[in-house]
Amino acid sequence: MHRDLPLNFFMDRYTESFASELRAFVTAVLEKRPTPVTGIDGRIPVVMALAARQSYDERRPVRL
Repeated sequence: MHRDLPLNFFMDRYTESFASELRAFVTAVLEKRPTPVTGIDGRIPVVMALAARQSYDERRPVRL
């Protein structure tokens, strides 16, 4: 059985976290400090997801 997620699922569930991250980013930029989250933080879960998909498709473990 498969159903689509409810409309706006991400923002409904994570609004507070998203707003907090956005505030931290803006504060860091305005105060000329390093941002608490970097591009590598966004890249890591993408690499993990791609490896998981490859592992599933090929039915074997995949190294990261």
